[in-house]
Amino acid sequence: MTPPANGFAVSVHNGPLHFNAAHFITFENSCENLHGHNFHARIDATGDNTGDDFVIDFVLMSRLAGEICARLHDKVLLPGNSPLVNIEHRSGQVHVSSYDKQFTLPAGNCMELPVRNTTAEMLAWYIGDRLIDTLRTQEALGNITMLEVAVEEADQQWGISRQAVNHDG
Repeated sequence: MTPPANGFAVSVHNGPLHFNAAHFITFENSCENLHGHNFHARIDATGDNTGDDFVIDFVLMSRLAGEICARLHDKVLLPGNSPLVNIEHRSGQVHVSSYDKQFTLPAGNCMELPVRNTTAEMLAWYIGDRLIDTLRTQEALGNITMLEVAVEEADQQWGISRQAVNHDG
């Protein structure tokens, strides 16, 4: 029996797909207090099966996504592309200001992300974007056509990013 074309997916959500981090978001003309979460991630990849009858090596996908999550672990996540957040680096410290909030943090504790806001949706996008780049660099994209990354910020509250995968690089 021949399985249907383009009807396959893999999903990983355990093991190394978690990180503890602090963040704040800006919304409704204000800036939240700096606070932390125990984030969890789920990765779903859809596409055609390869000649080996899998969409992608999910063990490799899980390991690489886990490495991305590990880089976020125990960091203060900052929105590096935000027009509403000012980030200055001085004397090994990161000075952050937005609306009525100001934070001064050790530079080694911070990670500036290429996003406008550190929402769960944008953290999901960041993880997915890095994962696609890493898989492409390792020539391991398999036959993924769509990558969905979900980040759980609080119990049963997920931010989700879906990215079409371009195999032309």
